[in-house]
Amino acid sequence: MTAGEIISLVAVSLSIVTAVLGGLMWVIKAQVHSLAQDMKPNGGASTKDQLNRIERDVVEVRHKVDDHITWHLKE
Repeated sequence: MTAGEIISLVAVSLSIVTAVLGGLMWVIKAQVHSLAQDMKPNGGASTKDQLNRIERDVVEVRHKVDDHITWHLKE
């Protein structure tokens, strides 16, 4: 192999690696953007909205259980 062939091979290899890494970065950025959008409340369908509803329901159930236990302890 001559020096010119080696330089060409290195240049092609670097181009391929750069293209693959660029594509990977684009995919990661798109996924992060999608996750960030899903964590913003949007009126009901986002993960954030669902977590807020679950938290509110858990608090409500906790109060009901506490009241029920208190009722039993008073008897």
